[in-house]
Amino acid sequence: SEWLVGSEMCISERMGVWSFLRQFMYTKFVIVCDDDVNARDWNDVIWAITTRMDPARDTVLVENTPIDYLDFASPVSGLGSKMGLDATNKWPGETQREWGRPIVKDPEVTARIDAIWDELAIFK
Repeated sequence: SEWLVGSEMCISERMGVWSFLRQFMYTKFVIVCDDDVNARDWNDVIWAITTRMDPARDTVLVENTPIDYLDFASPVSGLGSKMGLDATNKWPGETQREWGRPIVKDPEVTARIDAIWDELAIFK
């Protein structure tokens, strides 16, 4: 199931994401999105990461924490790092800027363009 957490969480609460469920102990990366992002659509998630994140402000690194013993990327067996990305809209005080909205294509224009591509038969 989708698990989304809003941006009203402080850093310590964000770090607690890994303790929410026991199996999260084995999760190295967590991306936190608002409910307007479809967590099952990678394009939506990447859009949120690239438009709502400042790497210095919105990345949480947890070092020297228990991880899966079968994770051979860690320098020490059973001990490694995790990364959390806060790809949520920001609250006042977190930023001075106004956040944009997704651009939505007009369905009529999309249908017309698709018809032109079909007429040209370039990609067939």
